[in-house]
Order: sequence, then C-alpha cells, then structure tokens
Amino acid sequence: MSDRNKHVIVTGGTGALGRAVVQRFLAAGDQVWVPWIEKRERDEVLELCAAEIESKKLILTEADITDDAAALALVASVGDVDVLIHGVGGFGGGSPLHETGPELWKHMFRINLETVLCMSRAVIPGMIQRRAGAIVGVSSVAVENAPAGLSAYACSKAAVATLLRTLQHEVANAGVRVNAVVPTTIDTPANRAAMPDADFSSWTSSDAIASTIYWLSSDAARAVRGAFVPV
Repeated sequence: MSDRNKHVIVTGGTGALGRAVVQRFLAAGDQVWVPWIEKRERDEVLELCAAEIESKKLILTEADITDDAAALALVASVGDVDVLIHGVGGFGGGSPLHETGPELWKHMFRINLETVLCMSRAVIPGMIQRRAGAIVGVSSVAVENAPAGLSAYACSKAAVATLLRTLQHEVANAGVRVNAVVPTTIDTPANRAAMPDADFSSWTSSDAIASTIYWLSSDAARAVRGAFVPV
C-alpha cells in the first residue's frame, strides 16, 4: 500500500476522537468512509467538512455496524479497504458491580465489542485475498487498571483487546497488520463536562491519538504488528 490515496473506514468518525482521526487521513490525501447513526453528529461533520464531502474525499454512510449485514454492505460500497480504524466506542459506569444493571452491560458490549467484531469480519476476507491491509483499534488503560465502578466498560474493552490480539495471530502470515492505541483519558468536551474537577493537563489530546493511529496504519509502521501503544 502507498501511504497516500488509501481507502479508509473510520468507525466512530463523527465523534470527538473520530473527527481528529478523519482529519488526519484526509490531510494525507486518503479517501475516508464514516458510518454514522447519530444525526446530530452527522450534521456537525457535514458543516465541518463540507469541501471534503463535496469532493467525495469524505463519504458519510448511515449504518448500524453492530449488524453484520450493515457492516458487509458498508465494506461492499467501499470496495478494497486498505485501512480500518475501530474508533467507535462508548463509556459508562460509576456504580459497583452489584449495582450495575444488565442494560449497561449489554450496551457496553454492543458499542465496544460488537462494532469491532462485525467490521473486522467484513473487511478481513478482502484484506487476506489482497495480502494487504491495516487495522487499528482503540483500547483503554481500564483493561489493565480495572477501576472500581467500571466493570462493564473494562470488561468490554478487555474483550476488544483479546479479539484484536487473536485476530493478529490469525492474519499474521497474510500481510494484514492489527495494532491498537491505548489512550489515557481523552481531552474531549464530553469528558470535561463529565469530570469538571479533573486535571485536564494530564489528559491526552485527540490530535495526538489520531497521529499515532495514522502512523500505525502507515507504511512507516509496516513492521509493527500486534502492538498496543500507550498514548
């Protein structure tokens, strides 16, 4: 793969981190597809990236990627996918395990794990056939630290990490690379609103994470496989 003019899917590309990732790939000259389900976030991206959308460098597609059929349809519309960024995800918790209801558990696994599962299943056959491709996921420090009150979130992200590690072993000899970033708390408006008394200076910027994600997907990192890179 050339480092320019790639076909890239960024899940979660309408969110705070996702927008930074999308902008990084667009700046490199790539064509980017972003599945969306939240109309408000979609409209914000439409306004932010009007020129890129008009030129067809950025393509927004309504798709629930927790559904295998929707994920397969998205990939079919793209054609040959060079890079898949698993940027979609969600955070929830704050209560001890015995006070955390089943709905939160289902939601965390749906948005964090099922999205990665469905999109990976959709792109892997084509990447293996072409013997080329890069997949980058977003893990969490909660996988190792497992903070109190975040059982559902931490377990869902741990499942994502295990899936990505297993996937790298499965495609190791097929020319496909699977890596992940492991951010600390991301400096986003939503996180600032949720934790107004926190020390924002210790948080990681979306741009810094996006740059690391881009590097992991690039030819410069072609020898890097199965890495979980702290950011």
